[in-house]
Amino acid sequence: MEKNNLLWRNIKISGIISFITPFLLLIVGVILHKNGFTGIVENYEEGPAKFIQYVLFATGAGIFFFCDGISDFFSKRLSSAVKDTTHFYLLYVLFTIWLLNIISITGFMGFLICGNISWMVVFIILNLSIGIRYLPSQRRMQKLIATLKNKN
Repeated sequence: MEKNNLLWRNIKISGIISFITPFLLLIVGVILHKNGFTGIVENYEEGPAKFIQYVLFATGAGIFFFCDGISDFFSKRLSSAVKDTTHFYLLYVLFTIWLLNIISITGFMGFLICGNISWMVVFIILNLSIGIRYLPSQRRMQKLIATLKNKN
């Protein structure tokens, strides 16, 4: 029983640390902005920089809109490979939260390109707003496992 409590504690810690990542990116971005950072690319609306920003925007927005489908797909594949439900849930939480963190990472990369802090903040808000749904809890774990069993 103690091993399960330790694993569950690790799930919570891993989930919370992963969830904090967008805040860390925001802090770095705000510090850079306050110190006069204007972006790496001088004319970010032309050439490759414009294309890269479109790819970053599409990636972040795509993950936001399709996160549930991606996490469902991953959970089905993972549940058949990992038999221990607690280990399965740890991997599921880490995968899903880090998938969502890509939204903040793409926003931060866009900020580095153009220096527009608003773009980064919007992506961080998107990341956190949907990420709350995936913070680890025993209730969420039981609900996910019940859903998976009903689909099989």
